[in-house]
Amino acid sequence: MLPFDSATWLAILGQYNAAIWPLHAVGALLALVAVALAFTGWRGAARVTGLMLGVLWIWTGVVFFGGSLAPFHFASEWLAGVFVAQGLMLLFALTLMGQNRFGWPGGLAGSGAVLMTVYALAGYPLLELALTGTPWAQLQYVGVAPGPTMLLTLGLLLLARPRPPLVLAIIPLLWALVTGYIAWELGLWLEYLPAALGVLTFGLLLVRWLRSGDRAR
Repeated sequence: MLPFDSATWLAILGQYNAAIWPLHAVGALLALVAVALAFTGWRGAARVTGLMLGVLWIWTGVVFFGGSLAPFHFASEWLAGVFVAQGLMLLFALTLMGQNRFGWPGGLAGSGAVLMTVYALAGYPLLELALTGTPWAQLQYVGVAPGPTMLLTLGLLLLARPRPPLVLAIIPLLWALVTGYIAWELGLWLEYLPAALGVLTFGLLLVRWLRSGDRAR
């Protein structure tokens, strides 16, 4: 059970957004560059994308969970560690190892990648604003908040070739499940949508991973 209500959760987001302004623009710019590089199929896209995603996950872990949420939730430091671990895994697997390439896969995976990246970049805050009336100051923005960053990561992993690195999608999947729990516990019904999208995208990644393995054999 969460130790705060929906009003407190939105207030936490508002305080966090005010504290880091205008770094939202930096997070959005990094996310846009990562998306652009991943869709182009440039040979070095995986390394740069991994670097940018790693930085965004580590920032969210340290500053949001380790800083803004810490006074309100007993598990915030643990969550911060999980997000930092995800960032380090992205840096190691995509940037340092560099065994994957990114590019347009076509089909359902390509459509899913477009949907997830567009929702992460724009749909997440705009739907909240339009459908729930949440003020701009209390919305979640890509690159600096956990929900949109989770969706962005899963969407970009759909573009990885030859096989999506499935291990990099496990923590984003877990956060999608946590997002669903937050939606249920706080009565934030719109949060069910990114939670469902995260789980469905992990399913697409799993299918791609299995099919790529069959072709390799």
